[in-house]
Amino acid sequence: MRVVYWIFAGLLAALAGLFALANRADVTIDFWPVGPSFAMPVFVALVGALYLGFALGALVAWLAQGRTRRRAREAVRRAAALERELAQVRGAAVAPAAPSAPPAPALPPAPPI
Repeated sequence: MRVVYWIFAGLLAALAGLFALANRADVTIDFWPVGPSFAMPVFVALVGALYLGFALGALVAWLAQGRTRRRAREAVRRAAALERELAQVRGAAVAPAAPSAPPAPALPPAPPI
């Protein structure tokens, strides 16, 4: 499986390198209402936009899963508390009790038929 991964990763890196070489022309990025404009190669702008989109998507997914993570933490705490309680109950059940009535004598063997 590692060989397939490295072949795929190598091909992807080669394609990214070819994309960068083919898109070296400058493009001007202008954030008109809030800041200055600056020039950068096209591939930097595109790859930067992809990384920014990935990071924002990961943040939104992480925030959306907050309730699930909280419920999982609560379930772990509850399971630990129940395990402690079970250990206490088992410890109390194993403790020797006061002697009670002597055991009943064994029955005689049944006669053959």
